[in-house]
Amino acid sequence: MVNDIKVLVVSVSSWNSKVGMNTWPELLKNFNPDNVANICLREETPDNPCCNNYFIISENRVLKSVLKRGIKTGYRVEREDVQEHSNDLAAHRERYNKMKKKRSPLMLFARECVWKIGKWKTKELQKFITDFSPDVILYTMDGYIHINRICRYVKRLTGAPSIGFFVDDTFTYKQPYRFGDKILRFFQRRSLKKLAKKTQAFWAITEQTKKEADDFFGVDSRIITKPVKIGEYYEWEIGSPLRFLYTGNLGIGRDRSLLRLCDVIKKCFFGFVTVDVYTNTHVDEEIVKKLDAGVCRINPPVPQAEVINLQKNSDVLLFLEDVDGPNAKTARLSFSTKITDYFGAGRCILAFANKDIAPMSYFEKYSAAITVSSEEELKNKLKEIIHNPKIIHEYALRSHECGQKNHRYEDILSAVEKSITDVLGKRKK
Repeated sequence: MVNDIKVLVVSVSSWNSKVGMNTWPELLKNFNPDNVANICLREETPDNPCCNNYFIISENRVLKSVLKRGIKTGYRVEREDVQEHSNDLAAHRERYNKMKKKRSPLMLFARECVWKIGKWKTKELQKFITDFSPDVILYTMDGYIHINRICRYVKRLTGAPSIGFFVDDTFTYKQPYRFGDKILRFFQRRSLKKLAKKTQAFWAITEQTKKEADDFFGVDSRIITKPVKIGEYYEWEIGSPLRFLYTGNLGIGRDRSLLRLCDVIKKCFFGFVTVDVYTNTHVDEEIVKKLDAGVCRINPPVPQAEVINLQKNSDVLLFLEDVDGPNAKTARLSFSTKITDYFGAGRCILAFANKDIAPMSYFEKYSAAITVSSEEELKNKLKEIIHNPKIIHEYALRSHECGQKNHRYEDILSAVEKSITDVLGKRKK
């Protein structure tokens, strides 16, 4: 019975409904919350009821610990502690926003150096891990060297088997890297190889991710995506103007794609389309100034339950990635959690991104979204759906069918449970 299995997840992001990173909680939905624990590095207060054991390692405090060795860098947190550690949260967000604006290999190296010499391996962390005593450990095969080091520490401390999850391109040189990025990637790959040697099983987010990860690490990963509850499909009354919606992160060039989309709407289809955005990302002031308020509204993030309602009240859900900028290949092996949410919503998806990334290949394989990779294509597709709104219902149905075929809750959770029990079975043998 999965209710008897104790699972510890190490993640970068907090399990906070406004952050939108809810893949892990969804995958562990059938497990007893008392038997699920999470160690994360983000300061957002966790609020997901799928887990009753949370521990935060504060990056802000790790930074301070370089000089103040006595500072407490990690702490257990309860879901109701919303205001606690708010100063650390504010400092973390400010630093994180600055890093995203001026993201450079030098800054990332400096961050790794801080985590290397900072004090994160504390008695509080050790007590949290040993008191919980997990049967199995789960983590993403991440590009952050420091979190890979934490994962190896947890494994050494517990001796528990683990499963690594490939969700991004964190191990190839196939992105258009600068020289400094390639040096950083060399150390990231070395860190991941160390972790992979200690890992008993692997998951991959897409077929393409599986192929490249299996080839590089010499493993046989199982394809696991975020599950989604698929209800009955129904047609709805399409709005006038058309209601476009984007929910989620606007980093790594997505904000520029949003701006390009809104420029096309403003110049060619003003009054026919409105765009609502709900995001936790700090949007650059220059981009905010260029967004016409009559076309696009930027809103603060809302809990996942409200996101679902917003999606149901929209006509077209936007999938955005960098098209041809410096981050055009960053998402080449990823599969955004919002994609399966979109499938569950049963709405038309418009994907504006570089054509050579895994999500675009997936959309085209199953005809599950309207895909465009240039402003000219975008202009033509918008013209089509404005003059023939039935296309929106056609693609909404295709999206729903893709979710039904490939992402059903029962199928994915069954695969997760089997993978975990398989790993534990091998351990007993």
